[in-house]
Amino acid sequence: MSYLTILFNIIYGVIMISASFLSFTSLPIWLIMINILSALGIIAGSFLKKPLLTTIFLVAVLLTALANGIFLYGQITWSHLFIRLILTIILICLNFKYF
Repeated sequence: MSYLTILFNIIYGVIMISASFLSFTSLPIWLIMINILSALGIIAGSFLKKPLLTTIFLVAVLLTALANGIFLYGQITWSHLFIRLILTIILICLNFKYF
């Protein structure tokens, strides 16, 4: 199951990097870079099998998503934030259980 958890983290990191590149014209470069670096941190933490490191970067991606929503729409998109929060909690639980 450990390999499946690593795969989930890597897929999530790659999706976040892809989303960052797709929003290249609508977000400031510093926010895109934080998102990309955080996603790379998720991937690196997964390869290294370090659940605490992966958790730190999962929370960073969640906070960056919050900042993205505020920057793009001028407000928090609660439904989007709730879904991302649930996904982050699931990934964190999987990381600590199966690493």
